[in-house]
Amino acid sequence: MKLSKACIYFFAIILIMFFFQTNTFAFSEKHRKSANQLLDTMDLNRLLVGSIDAILQLELSKNPTLKPFEKTMKVFFSKYMSEESLKDQFVDIYVETFTENELNLINAFYSTPTGKKVLRETPSLMAKGAKLGEQKVLENISELRKMIEEEAERIEGMQQNKE
Repeated sequence: MKLSKACIYFFAIILIMFFFQTNTFAFSEKHRKSANQLLDTMDLNRLLVGSIDAILQLELSKNPTLKPFEKTMKVFFSKYMSEESLKDQFVDIYVETFTENELNLINAFYSTPTGKKVLRETPSLMAKGAKLGEQKVLENISELRKMIEEEAERIEGMQQNKE
């Protein structure tokens, strides 16, 4: 009996869904509660808004033609990048990454004055890091172009050898 590709894809999707569903429920409610508590301590919504604003301002400074659309982009991001729309997925990520004990230790750190400062400064640090990375790429763009050209020539040569 030969299965069609559509049937195989359907079963693959069912298996993947089962795996993720099982994986999500494999964590205890206490573990998930620790992740929720950490995200509350982190003030996830403020962190997301701050990060989005910092990155948006960086993009607007690079491309001023987008300035008239700033409000529209903020509305879009507040809809899809908000705590309300992402918190459950963040809980999943945190429980998959950290043990319950680790979450409690991180939460304890973020509850200290130094931890609160880390949280307050994270959006700005992310924007500065992104700007630094962009600057490094731009400073060395000619090298990147040369490397891409060389790789394109190598690939083209391999393709010609196959013919």
